[in-house]
Amino acid sequence: MFRDLARTAVRWVGQAIPVPICAPSVRREVILVRPDHLGDAILTLPALRLVRQVAPGLTTTLLAGPWTAELFAITRVVDRVLPVVFPGFTRRPSTDFTQPYRLLVHEAARLRRHAPLALVVLRDDHWWGAWLGYLAGIPIRVGADHPTLRPFLTHPVPLRSEHVAARNIELVRALLRLLGYDPPESQPTANDHPVVWPVDRAAQSRVWARLVAQGIHAPFAVVHPGSGAAAKCWPEQRWAALVDALADLGLAVILTGSRSEQQMLEAIAKTARATPLVLAGDLSLAELAELLRAASLVVGPDTGPLHLAVAVGAPTVHLFGPTRPERFGPWGPATRHRVVRSPLECPRCGDIGPIRPCGVGCMMALSVERVVAVVQDCLSKGLSG
Repeated sequence: MFRDLARTAVRWVGQAIPVPICAPSVRREVILVRPDHLGDAILTLPALRLVRQVAPGLTTTLLAGPWTAELFAITRVVDRVLPVVFPGFTRRPSTDFTQPYRLLVHEAARLRRHAPLALVVLRDDHWWGAWLGYLAGIPIRVGADHPTLRPFLTHPVPLRSEHVAARNIELVRALLRLLGYDPPESQPTANDHPVVWPVDRAAQSRVWARLVAQGIHAPFAVVHPGSGAAAKCWPEQRWAALVDALADLGLAVILTGSRSEQQMLEAIAKTARATPLVLAGDLSLAELAELLRAASLVVGPDTGPLHLAVAVGAPTVHLFGPTRPERFGPWGPATRHRVVRSPLECPRCGDIGPIRPCGVGCMMALSVERVVAVVQDCLSKGLSG
């Protein structure tokens, strides 16, 4: 409570301090700010591609966390990426109240040397990014019309769309219009603005060599049980039951996750009757993408690798509990990317903070039987083809 009040007071002081506007350089550089991790970063790709398509003469610089550096190196949707260790996104506790503001001053000085023409904040509530543009003296600053951003923006944008990917597209369209371009006016859709992930033949070869060495051939399913937020996860026993159901349907099963999730994956494998292959932190992002591309089905909660599976075109089943699929669901055809939504809603819907554990009520309300029924329906309709 005290920290929230202090943060509000600091922002109020910050917006009251006049900052001189920098004359933009001849490069016509645009700064795009996306602090989030894998899933939200993937949902930014259609908007970044739109900038490239409509305004190829702009120099695009993305401020992104080091945790998404590999993603943007693979997709090459911007001219360059400047890594920023964004406060509040490190997934590590912090006791230094001053650190976000010291970093803000440092990064503003760095941007000032770039002398960009404009900045767009690609997250509705990212006041730190908006304040960064203000302190850097960037002439045009675009972001969502959110009360914490509004004082730092020259052009707050009322957003009409619900889905994060569509909201990103609305924001870059607003920026492009301000710069004299003519982007489309229609409601953004996944059909018009798909998430695209390039094929990596070398990564494909490495993945298949590994699978063959483990005795796995198509068809196989990938189950990715983990998430950066524990509240979005299912208990290990339910994942084990799903692994057995997939095996009973004739699929080999691969469990994927980070190195930190290895213990969880091994517990699922040990509980299951079947013998899934466990890949915990063993794959690069490019290799994970190619593994998912080859899968007959990918199942998991609302998490980054499920959005990656959508990007590579794999059939997917997404388990949604405390988050809303209308906002964070798969950005692709609903017939190919299925959502299993919890029937239970509570006042804490949307709360995926670190104090909420695995096994919250809405996730527990998703039965194994219901998820298996959706999986069977996907497979019976041949979505893996």
